[in-house]
Amino acid sequence: MPNITAHAVFKKTAKFFLGLSLLLSVIIPSFTLQSRTAEAADGYKIVGYYPAWAAYGRSYNVTDIDPSKVTHINYAFADICWNGIHGNPDPSGPNPVTWSCQDEKSQPINVPNGTIVLGDPWIDTGKQFAGDTWDQPYAGNINQLNKLKQINPNLKTIISVGGWTWSNRFSDVAATAATREVFANSAVDFLRKYNFDGVDLDWEYPVSGGLDGNSKRPEDKQNYTLLLSKIREKLDAAEAVDGKEYLLTIASGASPTYAANTELANIASIVDWINIMTYDFNGAWQKISAHNAPLNADPAAANAGIPDVDTFNVTAGAQGHLNAGVPAAKLVLGVPFYGRGWDGCAQANNGQYQTCSGGSSIGTWEAGSFDFYDLEANYINKNGYTRYWNDTAKVPYLYNASNKRFISYDDAESIGHKTAYIKSKGLGGAMFWELSGDRNKTLQNKLKSDLSTGGTTPPADKTAPSIPGNARSTGVTASSVTLAWNASTDNVGVTGYNIYNGANLATSVTGTTATINGLAVGTSYTFTVKAKDAAGNLSAASNSVTVSTTAQPGGDTQAPTAPTNLVSTGQTSSSITLSWTASTDNVGVTVYEVYNGSVLATTVNGTTAAISGLAADTSYTFTVKAKDAAGNVSAASSALTVKTAASTTNPGVSAWQANTAYTVGQLVTYNGKTYKCLQSHTSLPGWEPSNVAALWQLQ
Repeated sequence: MPNITAHAVFKKTAKFFLGLSLLLSVIIPSFTLQSRTAEAADGYKIVGYYPAWAAYGRSYNVTDIDPSKVTHINYAFADICWNGIHGNPDPSGPNPVTWSCQDEKSQPINVPNGTIVLGDPWIDTGKQFAGDTWDQPYAGNINQLNKLKQINPNLKTIISVGGWTWSNRFSDVAATAATREVFANSAVDFLRKYNFDGVDLDWEYPVSGGLDGNSKRPEDKQNYTLLLSKIREKLDAAEAVDGKEYLLTIASGASPTYAANTELANIASIVDWINIMTYDFNGAWQKISAHNAPLNADPAAANAGIPDVDTFNVTAGAQGHLNAGVPAAKLVLGVPFYGRGWDGCAQANNGQYQTCSGGSSIGTWEAGSFDFYDLEANYINKNGYTRYWNDTAKVPYLYNASNKRFISYDDAESIGHKTAYIKSKGLGGAMFWELSGDRNKTLQNKLKSDLSTGGTTPPADKTAPSIPGNARSTGVTASSVTLAWNASTDNVGVTGYNIYNGANLATSVTGTTATINGLAVGTSYTFTVKAKDAAGNLSAASNSVTVSTTAQPGGDTQAPTAPTNLVSTGQTSSSITLSWTASTDNVGVTVYEVYNGSVLATTVNGTTAAISGLAADTSYTFTVKAKDAAGNVSAASSALTVKTAASTTNPGVSAWQANTAYTVGQLVTYNGKTYKCLQSHTSLPGWEPSNVAALWQLQ
């Protein structure tokens, strides 16, 4: 059973984002963009996440949810099946284990790579609640979610896929047409089977960021759009058959890096809305106390050395999405139902923006994180903690002068400022993480009160920009074409241009030039350009530009030399690191292809590569080829066979402990009795062998 303990949008060091630049090749996607207009005026959205694991040690069940407080519930999380398993073995993650892919009866299933599967079949569809019967198709949390829709017929439920821990396969899924097709088809199957109203992709993150072991590629930027377009295509087809609307949403990062690594304007035209995760701007990953979700930038924070103050705040995050072409009505603002704490913070300024010894050693369920209901009961103006208010950032905070603990959080007052911001910008509503954090409904009541009337409407602007003029080719190589055109005009303003290869969208840019790479040698292409505005209006197409790539890139037919001295520089139980001596070429090597047997494992620009997601104690044979700008590929390097390290899990009999990884068949003792593990998992308090029959069998 997964122990996914945090949404953790920005669980990173601030320095990761400093100076990040990406030189991304534009690859022509062979697809037709599936478009989705903004919804009609139907009131603000209040989207609440419910994490599956809340029903375990946190003892917060779906039956504890008041369905009248929200418009949509995102159920977190489903996962992606790959090679018969799901999960993330990355040792840097909160739960580095994998499970077999299973159906609603916890039976192993054989499905294609890229299929959406239940994250925790026992709690998702197996656990019996009051009123369940033996002969119903499935039980568990998902059946209880369906019962909430009987209480509130207007409630919509959405299955969220991925999250911080389970984003490791998104890049692989998005990388090929075949896996995109599998994922999209499985999304439809999942919604139909379990009566969900939509699917939410929580990919953390395309191109860069997230856990170290996640698959990632520069092409994620374009591939994410392709994946979402394919899902939209399949959902639209299902709507026509099923006679109901199916929603498609994503959870997005609020940093400038996320906007740079995605095609937000294209994505916004496909999805119903975007839930922007405007929280986790500061936390225990830094030593200076600051705010989890400040509404505005605070100059005092910058003066204290807090990183990225100007961009790591709610207003800047939302504005970055709007500037990138996301219509306001399609942007749903994230608010946290938890706070973040630090220990050992100096008393100056009541602990705010002070050097601390580190993240808080305590929390509600994990160190450093405090659910709002816990803050209400035990911290806010209680037990030595005093509430203070930052009127620039518009957020409260707590400080205990005795133990020097500082806690940043949101309450009804700060959420009031955020709902006012939602209304002032015409945003689509609010999203929060997560329902079990607000058991007294204090924050839910505030959102419901503030966002109960009014709502968003599609942008009133219906005027399309003028047609781009004088489209022309300004450069041609064997594999690329560079285009230019005259700027369009618009009654409000042009936000960008779509470049089409025939009927297919090739790329989108904000300026009046674009280079389309990855073309075939000596081939004719016809391009047109359309201008777009913030409301999503597209101009008519420009004049056609037909141009042929050159027959050879400067006559270069010489392949690079084969890479030499291929060696392994490190192994873990799930990864192997390789290095080799650089190849030479008459023009220059542009990339190296690393093969696991005959399968391309990864491509890199340098002479090192880490291959992750491997099985423990298993031999793999690798080769490397060099490639130049003309597409010439070298012979393979000498083959290198390397074995991953053995699993470090202790298979012996020992006393059961919380926060420990267990594998199938492992024996433990608990209260003088011996139990056998039935399903690999990382234990949590409340999962004692005597309590969870799905995990442990008495011997």
